[in-house]
Amino acid sequence: GALYGKTAYMQYNQHRRSHPSNRCFRTQQASSLGPHQQRLKSAMSNFMTKDDYSEGDSEVDLNNRPSKIDATRPDKQFPAFLDAMLEIPDPRLLAGDLLFILIINFLLQIANEVGDPEFWMNGGFSQPVTMPVTLLAVMVRDSKMSLAWILGALWNRSYSSSSVSDDKTAVKNALQIWIDFCSVRILLELGESFLFTHSEINIWLLGREAWYTAIIMAFFRLAYSRVYRF
Repeated sequence: GALYGKTAYMQYNQHRRSHPSNRCFRTQQASSLGPHQQRLKSAMSNFMTKDDYSEGDSEVDLNNRPSKIDATRPDKQFPAFLDAMLEIPDPRLLAGDLLFILIINFLLQIANEVGDPEFWMNGGFSQPVTMPVTLLAVMVRDSKMSLAWILGALWNRSYSSSSVSDDKTAVKNALQIWIDFCSVRILLELGESFLFTHSEINIWLLGREAWYTAIIMAFFRLAYSRVYRF
């Protein structure tokens, strides 16, 4: 009897709502109410019509409701952070960085050779061209410098088009990378000295490397910015 009464009541409400005169009356009544009264009436209507849904429908809605992801969980933050850090929108800029780091290494090696008194005692530039015995050292230093520069560039998100959007931004971004580059290079040299070679760090050579890197990489980023824009 209760189920039959509830079914009849629902059919009566549906018929009353669909009647044209009732719709017109509700429209006029809603227009005569203020905004606060309309919100209050809507809340009461929603509360009163909760019983119109069956228990099965409620269970389906609860089961199909999408679960929210807690963004504060570390296992949800770290993958997104890692993806953002390793993103390289402009691979040409990365290739240019690696190329100019290699050029810096060869310039440093030339400066070391020219600054050595034995180079001039042995004939200077008139010496026969032979395979340099310091090529391995150049490659090792190039690997360290490339790693330090790329880590600094990734940390500063410097492989996007916005990092070279204009001259000022390109130079400023290059100097920001250079600061992190110097920090990583110092850590690498300290780690190598304490853990492997147990030798002193040549501060003069490390300072000249930082000086060359700041000038040449800022020039490259500035030139790339102008070529990219024009």
